[in-house]
Amino acid sequence: MNDYSKFTTMLASEFHRYLMDHEERTTKLPENALIIFQVDGEDDFNRWHKEMSIRNKEADQPVAYVHLKKWRLHSSIEDMTLVGAIAKQDSATHAKR
Repeated sequence: MNDYSKFTTMLASEFHRYLMDHEERTTKLPENALIIFQVDGEDDFNRWHKEMSIRNKEADQPVAYVHLKKWRLHSSIEDMTLVGAIAKQDSATHAKR
């Protein structure tokens, strides 16, 4: 995963969180809209994200541009516990390797 993909993942997560806190904004988004992020000061990312998004757009899919001006530099998480999960090995699959 390249840095722009990671940045997009972070933006999508933060945008989702923002919409959860500001449900009135969701009325401006058409159903099944393709979201294209445009971030102030990130011209290379903006060009890349727009090109990649349009390339993967479905026929007749509405497009919504989200212009991001600023956000918090740090996570809003104050405390957490991370519990690791261990995948169960499938002995049949493992034996074939």
